[in-house]
Amino acid sequence: MKLLKILFIIITAIILLYFYNLNQISIFRVRDIRITSKKLRNSLKITQISDFHSNYLINLEKMLDEIREFNPDFIVLTGDIIDHNDIKLDTVIKLFKTLLELNKDIYFVQGNHEARQELYKDLKNEMEKLEINILENSSTTIIVKDQKINLIGLKFYPKSREDEEIIYYQEATQDLNLDCYNILLRHSPNNIEGILNGEEDLILSGHTHGGQVRIPFIGAIVAPGQELFPKYDKGIFKIKDINLYIDSGLGNSVEPIRAFNSVQFSNITIETEK
Repeated sequence: MKLLKILFIIITAIILLYFYNLNQISIFRVRDIRITSKKLRNSLKITQISDFHSNYLINLEKMLDEIREFNPDFIVLTGDIIDHNDIKLDTVIKLFKTLLELNKDIYFVQGNHEARQELYKDLKNEMEKLEINILENSSTTIIVKDQKINLIGLKFYPKSREDEEIIYYQEATQDLNLDCYNILLRHSPNNIEGILNGEEDLILSGHTHGGQVRIPFIGAIVAPGQELFPKYDKGIFKIKDINLYIDSGLGNSVEPIRAFNSVQFSNITIETEK
């Protein structure tokens, strides 16, 4: 009888953990992020989606409803939208087409999974057909509410190629008027201080997944490319006067496991600082 009780407790615990994890990896939350800037005359609204990893569990229609209510000025995709294990692009293409129903101004930057995925060339072709803006060591200036915004996108580079990345960054920004509001899209926040020129106003990153597993009041246990209990794991960080925001992503890698850190995307509002 005692053994049966123990087995019942163990089985119940396993079932509860299974459904808790399923909730964490499939039921997205929406992060409402608000920051301020003295450079902007009018508020700016951005939806950031990162680290989707072809997560077929995400309810795209519900996500579309959330983004539609927010009504962003544009959407940014900060890398690892596909997974290195993908053998087809159906889930990602469906994501793109869902987002394009809402907003045609979408900007994409490469992550490490795209960098090592044989299908990335095919994915780029599909994005070009859909007129999604690909920023690979390049920049563009857009007009939003009568104000110029610079968007700069850097491809994913490991730390060993940081010197190259600095050169590419300089080339991507050399023709920009940096007095405008400057947004850097870089998939990984790792080693970010080493490439900055001090003119950035906002950096949008992903890559860390918030650690996937977090400890309440402490944060992430691990994050790729960082040591235990990483410095840059999830949320807003200040590097001097620059805002770095790290989204923990809509998908998972290595194992589909999350704890105290459900999948998410972010609606970011940059308000005028009076």
